[in-house]
Amino acid sequence: MIAKKYNLVNVSFWTEIALVFTLYYHLHLLKSNGHFASNCNRKDTIDYIPGVKAIEPTDLMSYLHDTNISTVLHQIIYKSFDEVKAADFILINTVHELESETISALHQKQPTFAIGPIFPSDFTKSIVATSLWSESDCTQWLNTKPTGSVLYVSFGSLAHVSQDDLMEIAHGLWLSGVSFVWVLRQDIVDSREAYSLPVGFEDSIKDRGLIVTWCTQIAVMSHPSVGGFLTHCGWNSVLEGIWCSLPLLCFPCFSDQIPNRKLVVNDWKIGINLCDEKSITMKEVADKINRLMSGKSADGLRSEVKKVKRTLENAIATDGSSEKNFNQFIKDLEVKIHKKRGLATLSQLP
Repeated sequence: MIAKKYNLVNVSFWTEIALVFTLYYHLHLLKSNGHFASNCNRKDTIDYIPGVKAIEPTDLMSYLHDTNISTVLHQIIYKSFDEVKAADFILINTVHELESETISALHQKQPTFAIGPIFPSDFTKSIVATSLWSESDCTQWLNTKPTGSVLYVSFGSLAHVSQDDLMEIAHGLWLSGVSFVWVLRQDIVDSREAYSLPVGFEDSIKDRGLIVTWCTQIAVMSHPSVGGFLTHCGWNSVLEGIWCSLPLLCFPCFSDQIPNRKLVVNDWKIGINLCDEKSITMKEVADKINRLMSGKSADGLRSEVKKVKRTLENAIATDGSSEKNFNQFIKDLEVKIHKKRGLATLSQLP
């Protein structure tokens, strides 16, 4: 709206994956085909979105499963994606090679550039605080653990889990026998009340488990003793996990985390689902943790995640796709600015 008013170039920067962007972008197709809106309940595979071969309805963003689609949040989504279609350029925090078909299809509609991952290549060496929350230093504890033996568990800064799921995860961590660092925010279950853990849990795991309210995530994940990541599948966490060559145990909670899981598990083969059914059990949690951390399954996941990491590294290298895309965007941006200035000058002529 502001760009239009002042005749400015309009650049839209999308911080999530291209898959999520294009699903929202083509919301009208989901609606007309009966895969979105409260009166639509089709469960068959979605195969009509440009640049997306196939996605199951269960892998759509959580907001597309809501029965009430008239909330303020839904109105913001509708308005945002109506307006983004007037943008001169779209920048996406992803890598072309990881979502090439999706990005190419978007580019046919509007100039779209994959410029991710949005962090410097040496960011693990210059670790700084990423929030105003007090952060625990886990380094000394991690130094006492063997290489690749520790599971890092975090559900990010916003996602909530149910008290029942939290209890099953806690029991599963205990049953697995694996060492772990678990980030447990005070509001992990509900912002109005504190969570609770099984009676005696902290005493039972004190030799192999460290529970903190917050930490510098990249400092923990890049430590040699950490060998896996139980994550809510937030896009920043996924990118950081890949950069640290960690296989992912996926427990998406809402929003884009659900399609993120689809890419991680189904497409890139660098992670596994924490639970295959709607409800989780301590036994499944323990079994999945052990699959992630040891054995042939773990070896295969680590091999695949290293390949995807090389894709990220190559993309932001001097001659990489993201570097080239960003440089091309700058050139095209300069041309667009000159054109707009020229038109503005012409409009002032008598």
